[in-house]
Amino acid sequence: MTDSAQASFTDDSPAAPRIAPFWRRLNEFFLFPFQMEPLLWAVGLAVGGFLATLPFIGMFGLLGLVVAFGTVFYFFKIAALASRGVLHSRDYAVDMMDEDWKWLPVKLFLIFLVYIVVIYFLSTFFDSWLLGLLVYIIFLLLLPATVMVMIRSGRMLPALNPLELLATVTDIGLQYALLCLFLFLLSLGAGITMNFLAPIVPRMLLIPVANFVGIYFLWVMAALLGYTMYQHHAALQIDTLKEPETESESDLNMGNAAGRHADPYRANPEGQEARRRDTYISELVQKGDMQEALSQTREWMRVSKTPALDHGRYQRLLLLDNPLSGRLATHTPQYVAMLLAENRHAEALKALQEVQGVLPDFVLNDAATVLALAERTWAALDAPATLNLLRGFDKRFHKAPETPKAYELIVRALKQGLGHSDKALSIVLAMQRRFPGHPSTEEAQWVMRDELLAAVQTPEPPAAVSASAGTT
Repeated sequence: MTDSAQASFTDDSPAAPRIAPFWRRLNEFFLFPFQMEPLLWAVGLAVGGFLATLPFIGMFGLLGLVVAFGTVFYFFKIAALASRGVLHSRDYAVDMMDEDWKWLPVKLFLIFLVYIVVIYFLSTFFDSWLLGLLVYIIFLLLLPATVMVMIRSGRMLPALNPLELLATVTDIGLQYALLCLFLFLLSLGAGITMNFLAPIVPRMLLIPVANFVGIYFLWVMAALLGYTMYQHHAALQIDTLKEPETESESDLNMGNAAGRHADPYRANPEGQEARRRDTYISELVQKGDMQEALSQTREWMRVSKTPALDHGRYQRLLLLDNPLSGRLATHTPQYVAMLLAENRHAEALKALQEVQGVLPDFVLNDAATVLALAERTWAALDAPATLNLLRGFDKRFHKAPETPKAYELIVRALKQGLGHSDKALSIVLAMQRRFPGHPSTEEAQWVMRDELLAAVQTPEPPAAVSASAGTT
């Protein structure tokens, strides 16, 4: 047994505990700007913003640009590290920063320019300020998703991709609307606060105080947005740097501005027991007693009160087992289905990919499970992975009700993902014959509307083939 194989068993978290929803931790977000590092940044930027308004000191606007860049940079730093589970500034470390994050302020500025040009063009071309206003509102509603995609990818183009933005919104679900509401209310907070402070703040301090108040609410929004990403890190496929806290731990840490931290398992008996079991199995693996490890893990599954934890442990152990035993191939479908039932699509896909790394020919034998994973990979715009999952779908699952939807995903992956319109056209023609009037057929026809129109005008359109051939 290699050290790396042992590490793959002992280091992986068996199942992420349920993280407290962001609305239960609002106190922490409002206290975050008073932690030492963000407080020093806020004060420094507020003073710098004031100096930028003074003649000569402002250096003809250069200082103002530096302050603006610094403000947006630190906003991204708070949100990005929070998305990976680093929720307190005392835990910040230089090696945690992704190199791509440093240029996110510039990329966000360029995205704003793109939207300004689009809004101006639409308003002018269609001579309708209402259309421009509608696009502006849509932009504001997608702005949190835009920031999330930028943090996750470190790039600008994915943040301009409507499909990527909608996939992010879908991953978060209805909570995204609640997040937008909270962010909107926070955006009003600076103005409301200054209305109260203006009569009592000395006139010469009015600008730096207003700067500080604005930055304070910006830090709160960054902490809230980052935590929301952390809450949904599995769906968003974000690798965390710290173990997730459970809801009970959230209650213990609520409002804790002094920086005291609970052990991630201290208030979670299930997690504590999971760690004990992981340690015991790891010791058996290191001793080479695989049979005892398998036997004990199966017994825990039989009497389990935490199925996902115990099945996850067994799955990782089977990755170290002899693949010819058949145990890994037998358990994987059950484990993947369990993860999908808990909406942990990213973990389910990862589990399948790990098994295929050991058993290259392994495929799932349930049409609904395969389709659910394919929908996940296409939501991430991973066309090759989508086609790999759906290869031979109609032959493997003859007359399955999921087949039309699988065809539709294949068409989208071929046309929109890989640009293979010729192969996608063959799939659509097959759908028209086999599933006329089906919603998935209509969707595929819409995707391929230009190619279908051209095919009608062609004397001999391409011969229809099966979905299997289209993905070869």
